[in-house]
Amino acid sequence: MKENSNFNWQKIYLDYSPKLLGICRRYVDDIYTAEDIVQDSFITAIQKNDQLNDEKALFAWLKKIVVNNALQHIRKHSKDTFVTTEPSEIPDTYSEMDHHLSEEKNVFVYDFTSEELLSSIDSLPPHHKSVFNLYFIENHSHAEISGLLGITVNTSKSHLLRAKKSIQNYLMKNFVNQNTPKKKIAQLLVVFGLGGLLWAQTFKSKFADFTIQPSKKMQIPSDLKINNTAFLSSNTSLKKKTVIGGTFLVIIILSVFFLNPKNSFFSTNQNSALPILTDNNETVGKKTKNHFVNTNSDSKEKPGNDAVNQSATNIIEEKNTAKREIRGDETGLKSRPVLKKTAAKDTIEEAPQKVIVVKKIIKRDTVFIEK
Repeated sequence: MKENSNFNWQKIYLDYSPKLLGICRRYVDDIYTAEDIVQDSFITAIQKNDQLNDEKALFAWLKKIVVNNALQHIRKHSKDTFVTTEPSEIPDTYSEMDHHLSEEKNVFVYDFTSEELLSSIDSLPPHHKSVFNLYFIENHSHAEISGLLGITVNTSKSHLLRAKKSIQNYLMKNFVNQNTPKKKIAQLLVVFGLGGLLWAQTFKSKFADFTIQPSKKMQIPSDLKINNTAFLSSNTSLKKKTVIGGTFLVIIILSVFFLNPKNSFFSTNQNSALPILTDNNETVGKKTKNHFVNTNSDSKEKPGNDAVNQSATNIIEEKNTAKREIRGDETGLKSRPVLKKTAAKDTIEEAPQKVIVVKKIIKRDTVFIEK
């Protein structure tokens, strides 16, 4: 015998099988057949336990498997009972039912036991019984019943109407007499015109804790292939989702940080390489200056030297203009305040940069005077 390490299936069977057998018994008359269906449902659950993600939903999950297996059994052994109802069989209104189930004759003013109600359900044909159980006890809508049984909504309504008629007649005929006790609250509901609520209320309350003890233990085949996937609780799933989400968040943040051209890794070197120009045509960057040396400054200039000076000045202004344009085109860097001229002492210690020398050549004419 194999058992999943994450589930004690024998204990689960002992805990839940009595209630599940009581549910299955409402659909299937034979108790031994119902017990076999419950056993088969547990085998299915063992094979598909990896589909369960929340331990709290275990009973609801098992109940769904049992009901589905019971409906399959009914359809398999009653192939012609779920055919679509003829149009004449579908009531347009509930006038017929209201006439038959008038408030004065509402059977549920009387108190019945669970066994009496179960016997009334057993009196129904399989297709009526399935609809009645699903609607009044399992609380399914006609649209949901239509999907479960493969019938139309009108067919489901017709089956329910006929089931109610049959159950009322059965109870009145077999269990109601002058000595049958009546329920005071039910009588009040009938007086105020709310007798229709007694159907669902009566069957739900009587079968809420209805149990049947199985006659045999669960037998797990030795060759059964059990899915050994670890059971995932809701907390474990939440933790995994949190870790995955946090990892993706960190990756996104790092990607944005490194790909952003404005961060410090990309801007530091660019800032240090930018020259800062002063109004006196001096370049200050890395604490250096470009000096324009003028030789023979003490020499006398002739009228032709003005053109040379103007040309040198134009060259300097074009160079400064180009440097200002370069500085303005950098990647969004803020302009730094203009630095003042450094002292001569600092200039001596600074690393020299490229020096542009403009030489002024002055030609002197020699005049010979004869005496």
